[in-house]
Amino acid sequence: MSAAIATDLRLLAGQLLMTGVPGTELDAATAQWLQRSSIRAVCLRADNIADKAQLVRLTSALQRVLGPQALIAIDTAGAASPYPAWLPQPPTAAALCAEGDASLAYGTGACVARALRSLGINWHLAPLLDLAPAGAFPAAPGAEHAFGGDPTHASAMAMAWMAGSQSEGVACCARLFMPGAVAPQAGLPTVAKSLSQLEEYDFVPFRQATAQAASMMSAHVLYPALDDALPASLSPRVLQDLVRGQWHYEGVIISDGLDTACVRERHARGEIALKSVAAGSDMAMVLEHPSAVAALDAVAGALASGDLPLQAAGTRLARLAAHARRYPARAEAHAQHYVQEAADRIILAEGWRRCKAALARREP
Repeated sequence: MSAAIATDLRLLAGQLLMTGVPGTELDAATAQWLQRSSIRAVCLRADNIADKAQLVRLTSALQRVLGPQALIAIDTAGAASPYPAWLPQPPTAAALCAEGDASLAYGTGACVARALRSLGINWHLAPLLDLAPAGAFPAAPGAEHAFGGDPTHASAMAMAWMAGSQSEGVACCARLFMPGAVAPQAGLPTVAKSLSQLEEYDFVPFRQATAQAASMMSAHVLYPALDDALPASLSPRVLQDLVRGQWHYEGVIISDGLDTACVRERHARGEIALKSVAAGSDMAMVLEHPSAVAALDAVAGALASGDLPLQAAGTRLARLAAHARRYPARAEAHAQHYVQEAADRIILAEGWRRCKAALARREP
């Protein structure tokens, strides 16, 4: 294989990865590596965020380096949300669920998207679609990110929130974080339910989301009824047979962070990202730099050997390109022009007032 072909394949591999960057400013070495590797997606973390002016500089610099199809993401539905403290703070999913007004959920999603878009962020790795376990709502750790435990109501509220967000030009991600009925199994959380139980309860919001979610995130969760060996994030039975095949989902599938210890302890560093892409992910999330370098080597090597067919990679790249066109970053165009901030603060304050009243009514 010629050096030129090997380089081209490495550039294709880079477009299938989402990574992180260190610190609050984009340093020259990181910028050079991102550009040289053809990375187009970065997920912001808490240590990337200090204040508005700094974050606008960072996202503007990232857009210039990542190119016109830049995907700049933030994960606010995880365990430690990096949602910027200076923005209007939205009611939580649990609070919106208690209030129960889908129009309020839509408006909240739109407010959140306008705020993030003003900072150059075009991909919000939310909402959480797993259902809060019985007896946990709303007090369990992470339960504030869930839209309650009733599949029909939770689906309606989450879909309204998502529609509001995507109407303002920020892609959403239907994702799983804290599955409701889990037991440890070799380090992996396990949902030990039958397929019929999963279909009738846990998977209801996800099936609803397939019609409108710009992206879906696979989780490092074992579903023995579907695959008793591999977590969803690495399982073709989940990603291809279920999500693509049975649910007919056509949007982007992204893995959860593949730096997680429970997955990494079973697989070599670069191998995890390759397994996720081969299983059906369009993009593998590897936030730490050593993991990202290893992932780039592994995916490029699989493209060169044919273990990851070029046609399959091309299908994934086409989905990602369509995603980026539909939700452009436009960091410099929108930076510091959050013209609706004052109005959104009023909307969200009123939303909080209504939600707190609803939560108070639910207290024993």
